[in-house]
Amino acid sequence: MKRILTRFAILFLVLMTASCGKDTISPEALFNNDAKVAKTTIHTKGDEFEDTVTTFKNKTVYIKSDKEGQSWLGASSGGKMVYDFFMLSVYFDDINSMKAGDNLTIRGFHFMFAYSSDYQAYTDTYSGSITLADKGNGYVILRFNKFAFSCSFGEYVTDGYLYCPLEEQSGTE
Repeated sequence: MKRILTRFAILFLVLMTASCGKDTISPEALFNNDAKVAKTTIHTKGDEFEDTVTTFKNKTVYIKSDKEGQSWLGASSGGKMVYDFFMLSVYFDDINSMKAGDNLTIRGFHFMFAYSSDYQAYTDTYSGSITLADKGNGYVILRFNKFAFSCSFGEYVTDGYLYCPLEEQSGTE
């Protein structure tokens, strides 16, 4: 009987490890494997530009946002021109109530080219998902799962892990 219980416990641990760890990653593993870092593939509209791949250079997750009970991801590309400076804003349920492997319940989404005067260089619709891959003291790692959106400038797909500093609250309050 003891042998059966031991085998059952080992099998249970193996199954739990395999099922829980599929979307998790540590900061060390992410920093050592650039291929896993979140990248945004851009397919621009028109013939003047080829498809490009970029990352979010500035990004932070705030535990408290200007919306009660919601956390906020603010990210930008870091560019300096109209066509290469874009911003991503995602409001989601309180990060403190989440654990690694949970999908973010997105309550608000905005993507825009902040320097553009084209009001269509903005969207609030998306497809795909974002998962909390890891959370530690002062950081979170988000897993973008074919997170896609489009505006008048083109189509954008973000995929991979994004390391973000975690701060108490945004400066918008």
